[in-house]
Amino acid sequence: MTIGIGVVATSAAGRSKNVLPDTVILIADTMGSYGDVDSHSRLHKTFMFPDAGVYSVAADQIDRASELLFAFSKFVKEIPKTERTQGAIVKTLASVCYGYKRDKFIIHELPKLRLPPTAMDVSTVTPELNAIVQPHWEKFSIGCDLIVATFCGDGTICFVQVNGVEHEISNMLFPGFSAIGAGSELAIFCLSRRQQALGKLPLRAGYHAYEAKRMAESSPHVNDQLDIIVATNEEHWFCTSHPSLHGQKEHPEINIKNLKRLWKRYSPRDTAKLGTLVD
Repeated sequence: MTIGIGVVATSAAGRSKNVLPDTVILIADTMGSYGDVDSHSRLHKTFMFPDAGVYSVAADQIDRASELLFAFSKFVKEIPKTERTQGAIVKTLASVCYGYKRDKFIIHELPKLRLPPTAMDVSTVTPELNAIVQPHWEKFSIGCDLIVATFCGDGTICFVQVNGVEHEISNMLFPGFSAIGAGSELAIFCLSRRQQALGKLPLRAGYHAYEAKRMAESSPHVNDQLDIIVATNEEHWFCTSHPSLHGQKEHPEINIKNLKRLWKRYSPRDTAKLGTLVD
């Protein structure tokens, strides 16, 4: 179980160049759950591929997310910068998701149907065999949900959500935020209340994402730890509440220490002074 949150924002420099949005902030907790019994507190769900301009948070099966995102980042790097548009990026992601689902389906599902784990040519498969395989294909999930931010050649952001069960890729630039995982409903409510949008400045958008993550901690499947990615087309930053030996550079404003300070100032206020319940 998890919470993964993504917001996009526009810096003053981006607005002056008419590059909207130019910044992405991704936040995830680190709760790792195995069934209904076992869990641990250090499953990291953030992914960074700066050489490809790809950043992501994942929910559900993180091992599958890592496999899929690694493949996606490799294909993105093959797209020339001048051709790296929103459409080209989404088509590439759709192709990678399809290929990943196909390969996993061949390995995991076909043997259960007493079929060898080899690829089928959909143009020549018999109607009888298709009737057997198709229902299983439709139910088969890639095993993870994703929020993926990829920088286009002009510095703007392709910002999408991947639904692993419905096999859909949704453009999330409008409203400019997304949330996945067990606490996503709480996070979406909070971001909607704050009227988060792609035109907000990065610090304000980053605080909105942090506040939404704090609200999502009401779910028993979300812990109070967090990882934060901040990225532009030129630079990226990372910070974590866990002890880290990686020496990643933190964003000067959107970091845990500063976000906690802002939380004390802007978070919903306690109402105890309005009176207590009288028996």
